[in-house]
Amino acid sequence: MRGRGGGRPRRRKHAAPVPRRRGARTPVRAAGAVRGRGRGPRRRGRAGALAEGPLCVGRSPILARGVHREQRIVTACPVEFERLGRIVRAETEDLSRRGAFVRTEELLPVGDVVELTITLPVDHRVRVISRVAHLLAPSAARALGRRPGMGFEFLEQDNEGREHLLSYLEDVLEQVTPPPQEVPRSIRVLIADPSHRLLDRLQTGLSEDGYLVSTARSGAEAYARMQHEAPDVLVAEADMPDTDGWTLAKMVLSRPGLDHVPIVLMSENMDDMRRLRAYRMGVRDVLHKPFTEEELSIRLRRLALPQREPPRAMLHGHLAQIGLPTLLSLLEFERKSGILVVLRDDQIARLFIAGGRVVKLEGPTPHGTPRDRLFSVLDWDDGNFEFVACEVVGADEIDLPTAAVLLEHARLRDEAARDR
Repeated sequence: MRGRGGGRPRRRKHAAPVPRRRGARTPVRAAGAVRGRGRGPRRRGRAGALAEGPLCVGRSPILARGVHREQRIVTACPVEFERLGRIVRAETEDLSRRGAFVRTEELLPVGDVVELTITLPVDHRVRVISRVAHLLAPSAARALGRRPGMGFEFLEQDNEGREHLLSYLEDVLEQVTPPPQEVPRSIRVLIADPSHRLLDRLQTGLSEDGYLVSTARSGAEAYARMQHEAPDVLVAEADMPDTDGWTLAKMVLSRPGLDHVPIVLMSENMDDMRRLRAYRMGVRDVLHKPFTEEELSIRLRRLALPQREPPRAMLHGHLAQIGLPTLLSLLEFERKSGILVVLRDDQIARLFIAGGRVVKLEGPTPHGTPRDRLFSVLDWDDGNFEFVACEVVGADEIDLPTAAVLLEHARLRDEAARDR
C-alpha cells in the first residue's frame, strides 16, 4: 500500500527510549504524599505540589493503597550538609532504611547529590551519600501543617557510614517506633480546618491507618455535620475565621448528645495560657502546629479506643509537699506509664512518662531543647501536680534515663549556685 503521491507510506517517528543507568531506581512518592504528577526527580507536580513524608524507593510504586508503608523512626537527629560552600546544620524529622526527611529552610535543588553527616542518638556520627528527592517549601509546609525541609534518598554505594546507619536502624526500629496497632474501622474522625491542603494530607494519612475521616472547612460546617452523625473524635483548628475552634468546642460540649465527643484543638499559637484555657473548658488534648501524622494518630487512638475503665488520677498534690525530682524518682522506681500535669500560676507542663522514663515534655515554652525545657520545669518548687496512668508510645525526645536526668539537673543547679 502506498501513500499520497505514490510514494512509500510515512512511518510515525517515535521518541527513542531514554537510556537508564543499570541498577538505577525511580523515586516514587511516599505513602500519604500530596497528589501530583511529577514524572522524575527534576520535575515538580501539578501546581507545584510537593511530596510529603520520607522517601520510599522501590521497583514498584508504594502509594496510598494500604499495601505497604516504609517503617520509619520519628526522631530528631542533628544533620550537617554543604550548601553554597558552607555547612548547614539541621535535624531529621524521621529516618528509614531508604532515606530521611530533614527539617530545614535552606533547600537544595532536587536531584543534587550531597554527603549527609548524621549524629545518631548514640552520639555516633555517620556520613551517608544521599540524593535530594523532593522539597517541602515553607509556604507549602505551612499549608500542610508541617515543617519545611527536604526528602533524601540514601544511595546504594559501598559506604561504611550507610552500613552503620542501617545496622543502627535495624537494632532500634522495634524499640523506638511503636509496633503497628490495628485501628477498628468504626472509629470516625471529623477534622475542621480552613486549609484544604492540610485536610487532604490528614485525610490520606489517617485513612491509611484505618480511620474513617470526614472534613469541614469551618466550625459551622463541622457543627452541622455533627447534628447528623456524631464522630468518635473531633479535631479542630482553634483560629478558624467566623466560627472558630473555641466557639465550636463550646457548642459541642454544651449540647446533650455531643458533649461526650473528645475534642482536640490544634493551632500554630498554642502557648501556656491557651492550653490552660482549652483544658479548663473541657478540651481533651491540644496539638501545636506543625505536627506529624504519627503524633496525631497516636493521640486519636488514645482518645477514641474504648478503655476498660476511665483514666483516674493516681497521684495528685502540691510541689511544696513533694518535689518533682522525688516524684519522678518514685515513678521510675515503680516503672509507671502515664501523663504528669504540673500547674504553676499560669504555666502548665505535661510530662509523658513510659516505663518510669520521661520521654516527652509539652510546655511551658517552645524554646530550647526538650532536655533543657525539662531541666527548667524541674526547678519549679511550687504549684500543683496530677499523674494519670495511661499508655504512652512514641519517640523518646529526652533520650536519658530519669536517674541520669536528675543527676544532670542537680549538677547544673550546683554550678549555678557556685557562680552566684
